[in-house]
Amino acid sequence: MANGIFRVKLRGIYTTALTKILLDNGFKIVQPSEVTRIRFNLPATREDDCQPDVEIFDRLDKQGVNIVGRADAANKVASILLDLLYDVVIRRQMQVLSAVQSTNSNNDESLYEAIIEVISASPDIRIRIDAEFPAISKKKLDEIRASIVPTISGHHYYKACGGKIAGMLEMAEKLIEKGYSLKEVENLLIECALREYPRENSKIGIEHVKINGKTFNLGEAQVVEFDEEERQMRLVRIFSSQGVYDGLSVSKEPGDFAVTTLKIGEWFLKTSYFSRDGEYKGTYVNISTPIELYPTKIRYVDLEADICMWPDGRSQKIDFEKLDKFVKMGCISEKLKMVVYGVAEKIMDILSVDSEREAKDYMPRS
Repeated sequence: MANGIFRVKLRGIYTTALTKILLDNGFKIVQPSEVTRIRFNLPATREDDCQPDVEIFDRLDKQGVNIVGRADAANKVASILLDLLYDVVIRRQMQVLSAVQSTNSNNDESLYEAIIEVISASPDIRIRIDAEFPAISKKKLDEIRASIVPTISGHHYYKACGGKIAGMLEMAEKLIEKGYSLKEVENLLIECALREYPRENSKIGIEHVKINGKTFNLGEAQVVEFDEEERQMRLVRIFSSQGVYDGLSVSKEPGDFAVTTLKIGEWFLKTSYFSRDGEYKGTYVNISTPIELYPTKIRYVDLEADICMWPDGRSQKIDFEKLDKFVKMGCISEKLKMVVYGVAEKIMDILSVDSEREAKDYMPRS
């Protein structure tokens, strides 16, 4: 750190947007790529080859970035992102944590407080922060990038898709460089990319990501309805094992099936559970970051607060108290917490046991 200014090195698909954000917040960019130097007209200085206070680079899945370096610098980056991107999810990990490990705490909040205490006493201790960029964060980063260089709507989402979709984006951006209309290229990209996405009767995965970073693949589902214009989907899964449905505390039996209704970009997905004979067992509503559709899966971050409905019509909000903990821990923003409360009220107004029972019409045919 020189003269109170943090030095940052950036690499990866979010570099242009994050460079703009951090320059606006007083950071010094070091070891910039040639593309970054040109885009931001960064003069060559003796500091260019200095050791950065913090490095930012893509996560392997491109769904966000790793922020690694001095605790004070990394935490400042995380604080800026929480203020700017209201569905961002921040996860802190210590790289040198002997003092914290001695607490032997299994409580997330106590562990977080211990981490903050260590960081405050030793601001130059190194930490790693995982910043996840759900749908709205990606769109905001698109807008910021567009203020620097022509940017296709959905740029960061397409990059995160990887594979053919990311390749199509690269070709589209080359057309823009050659002078083609941005709007024409966007339309062409959408037309080509749609061929890679699931349609009715396709199989699709469900990637359920927790705020703590754990990822659960909820199994393969069949797309039984897909209104592409309205972006609404209905999925069916069949269970082969016994267990208990979380929240509902209702037994799960082999042959049970689940009907999940969702809208791409919406803040929740609704799953109704049935026995193999079509007996309604209840509905579980996950409130999440806006649902994203990828070529082989849907993906979202579960915001922990959920709503359950039982066959007798009772409905209940569960785990909403966790939201305050996650805000206090700096994992999510206060703004995001308030969005969750608003979404919950909307769901409670529209949830109908009669409507949920009708989902048994999608019972798999043997």
